[in-house]
Amino acid sequence: MFKSFLAKLGHGGAKVDFVLDKSDYALGDSLRGELIVQGGTVEQQINRIDIELVMSIYHKDHYYTQTVGKIPFHTPFKIQPEERKSIPVSYVFPMNLLLSSSSISYYFVSHLDIAGAVDSSDKDFVQVLPPLRLQNALIAFEQIGFYEKHDSRSFNGYLQEFELKPTGMFKDQIEEVEFVVSLEETGIRLLLEVDLYSFFGEKEIRREIWLDNPLCDDPTQLATHLQEILTEMIQNPQSYVFHSAATQGIHKHTGFGIAAGAVGGVAAGLIAAEVIDEIGDALEDVFEGDEEEQNFAADDFFDGDED
Repeated sequence: MFKSFLAKLGHGGAKVDFVLDKSDYALGDSLRGELIVQGGTVEQQINRIDIELVMSIYHKDHYYTQTVGKIPFHTPFKIQPEERKSIPVSYVFPMNLLLSSSSISYYFVSHLDIAGAVDSSDKDFVQVLPPLRLQNALIAFEQIGFYEKHDSRSFNGYLQEFELKPTGMFKDQIEEVEFVVSLEETGIRLLLEVDLYSFFGEKEIRREIWLDNPLCDDPTQLATHLQEILTEMIQNPQSYVFHSAATQGIHKHTGFGIAAGAVGGVAAGLIAAEVIDEIGDALEDVFEGDEEEQNFAADDFFDGDED
């Protein structure tokens, strides 16, 4: 009787532990794990188990969290004293998730609903990484002297932006390269924003580029291709939509303009925004819409023919 009383208070009650096959997952990867329920000192009724993938965003000294995936187990069962029950778990990471960064993190929360007693929970952190094609693109940028800034991969409420700083051949011509990316079946699409040094101040030029899968499989070949694209943009900035920061009075790194035209036909309807003061509101708009809205289809912020 005393053991049952203590178990209701959480002492000697059942515990849950989510054992993952690894801690780093690329977009589209499949997780293979094991949910272990360890019985306590008395028999207990387990009503249900929920596993949630939670995204945490740090913005202006505050953390905002949002559940972006769920793995529910609705079938109730009894766990005997000291019994160890193992449940296989699988989960596919969506292709539209934000990537882990200095301000974006992920963790799984496993929740054990115990009838008439204190519930048990477990938290496991994971890293969400770029898929191989995008990782190769970042490697290719490194090969020509560009490295991600500390605050790269920031989230402006709608899109994730990559920010690269030149340290090699382009350092005297380019201040920064930013891009957003669309992962598509046959390749990846990048919307580049290149900040050039100029006599009249900083100049921004934009261009949409298409990188097909065979090219993305070879970082060295991709590096040559990107070098040629940037060189051409530097040599012919008048061919691209741009504005001078000196004439605009302010330089915005937080998004791409609504009508940000570019060679290759960047959509006039490009979804872009200033960094939203209340990220929680943005997350509600992004993640609590219908399924079609949550897919972040490339057509929502890219349009035009492949370049």
